[in-house]
Amino acid sequence: MKPLLTFLSLIILSTSCESIIEIDLDYMTPRLVIEGVVNDSDDKCFIKLSKTTDYFYRNTSPTVSGAVITLTDNVGTIIKFNEAEAGNYVGESVQVKSDLNYTLSILSEGEKYDAYATIPQKVSIDSLTCKYYPKSIIYDVGYVVSCHFTDPGEFRNYYRVKTYNINDRTKAKNSKDIYNDELCNGNHVEWTWSYEVYQQSDTVVVELYTLDVQTFDYYKTLFQITDGSEMMSFTTPANPNTNISNGALGYFGAYTISRDTIIISPSH
Repeated sequence: MKPLLTFLSLIILSTSCESIIEIDLDYMTPRLVIEGVVNDSDDKCFIKLSKTTDYFYRNTSPTVSGAVITLTDNVGTIIKFNEAEAGNYVGESVQVKSDLNYTLSILSEGEKYDAYATIPQKVSIDSLTCKYYPKSIIYDVGYVVSCHFTDPGEFRNYYRVKTYNINDRTKAKNSKDIYNDELCNGNHVEWTWSYEVYQQSDTVVVELYTLDVQTFDYYKTLFQITDGSEMMSFTTPANPNTNISNGALGYFGAYTISRDTIIISPSH
């Protein structure tokens, strides 16, 4: 019995003597975050500048004012940006055409940052269809929308798809649906989203984004980190791919947008 008592005493002693270890987390030096795109649906280019915050303290995202920003294309057009509000810059009268190359230059707090992007060839939606499904382990009851288009076979394409219900925009979600044409190059494509179910008389808008490769790479790595968020205003355990120089985070993207609308009804 004595050895057992001794053993129990050692367990109690070792347990009661455990100390709480406080770990000092390293302070992360703030880095510039650049977020902006050029696309064929808007003749304005919007650039947002902010600073990262520590991964464990995400409540604030300091904006960056006073930057000098220009956008230049490969035919010599130069667009200068104005700061519309703190950290948000606007360049107007941007001429967007397929295969134009753009250089974004930013001078901020004595540092220069550059990014490059190319408007890809536009791929348009051919049609939208819907199909009714009863409730199952795969679907909620309702109509599932499919997007049909033809993938050009002469070059590699990168896509993102967004859908939303005009009748209830509150349910619109950040889309993580990005694809490349590795398995469908040159073919007719039908994409269906089983997790987005609509009801009769809903008006559904589908947007097909044709991305340049750098935008695709950025979204692909960003969504793995942020679970679908498009914002990069905090320090993460890993950083997504970026096309911006000089250690900045974020991206300067380029894409085209094809939109189509379908009203959910049994006739479809």
